[in-house]
Amino acid sequence: MDPIADAERGAWLRPLLDPTARDMHFVVPHGYPAYARVFHPATRDRPAGTLSWHSQDRSLFVEMDSEPAPWSAVAATFGKTMHPLAQFHRLVGPPSGPYGEILDADGWRYSEPQQGNLDVDVLAAAAAVLCRHTATPDAGVAAVWEGWGGLTSAAGYAQLTFVAPDDETGTTVWSQPESQGTGLLPASVVDGHRLELPGRGHLLFSAGPGGFTDPAWTLTAPWHHDPRWPQSPSLLWPEDRSWVLVTEIDFDSTIVAGSAALVAELVGAPGVEALQISEGACLAWDADGLNLPGT
Repeated sequence: MDPIADAERGAWLRPLLDPTARDMHFVVPHGYPAYARVFHPATRDRPAGTLSWHSQDRSLFVEMDSEPAPWSAVAATFGKTMHPLAQFHRLVGPPSGPYGEILDADGWRYSEPQQGNLDVDVLAAAAAVLCRHTATPDAGVAAVWEGWGGLTSAAGYAQLTFVAPDDETGTTVWSQPESQGTGLLPASVVDGHRLELPGRGHLLFSAGPGGFTDPAWTLTAPWHHDPRWPQSPSLLWPEDRSWVLVTEIDFDSTIVAGSAALVAELVGAPGVEALQISEGACLAWDADGLNLPGT
């Protein structure tokens, strides 16, 4: 995943975007035969002891059970309708109770899906499908939004390395390398050109989609400082441009633009919760007309 100095490798996207659009195409390219919306999984948890937040003493520290919560399961739990334009806040309703939480009748507590980040395992499952719909699975481009914390500035990120306990004081000794003032990436990358798309600047990396079928990509991606908190690419496309994956920083879902066959396979793929959406689809917070408040 080497940095790409030539930002114009992504210039082909610009004429396919509409910066004035009120639909998804201010970040998702027009012109592909079909589109799929991949829903970022939510999570839910409950105390391991009482198995319900309804009966849990909140003053006590407790271990918790947690698990992914697919949107379809969330919709069924709260009596809502799952559909391509669903919005998570419409499925669960507003937080309630003294702690301002989203709880179901069984005492599970729900957390919202991540915005701008596709889960590593979901990306791996999706990438396996994507690789079957390109002639260049080992060659492509990953674009990462320049604004993620610590990526291009040392402010907010410092790597501390354990050295050894001090023999005299018994205290732990840590070392901190000198800051080069460029965050996680070298100055040659930070000072280079950006792929400038409407409202977003991106750094480009050479990355065939096949590399994302193994979650271990998080160990070598140059835009990471901790594989426990992986950040998925904001954009990913193969060299032949047969499809584009878009994880917009403000979306809680990822859009894939490609062939009808790709979308059909992705919608049915194990480990991926996806539905087909139409070109021109709007994913705004109020676009979910089937799950209006009070319905």
